Amino acid sequence: MNIKLLKNSWRKFYKRGFITGLIVLCFICFVDQTLQSTIFFNKITSFSMFMFTLSFIFFGAVFCGILSLIILVVLSFFTRSKK
Repeated sequence: MNIKLLKNSWRKFYKRGFITGLIVLCFICFVDQTLQSTIFFNKITSFSMFMFTLSFIFFGAVFCGILSLIILVVLSFFTRSKK
């Protein structure tokens, strides 16, 4: 197990996962809003629906960050530290 990999780069992995999830979900939301009938998000017609959509995007990005941390833990289990 490579504890040094986990200790040195967990913030970088979380930021990458969070920002990637944020960008992808914003793009999906933008494309979904331009369609006639939405697939993933509801049509934004009011401020409360806008806030609900923003919270959905934010929590989805947090989930992507946590998922990238889980992948980092798996990577640290299967790699060995250099001595």
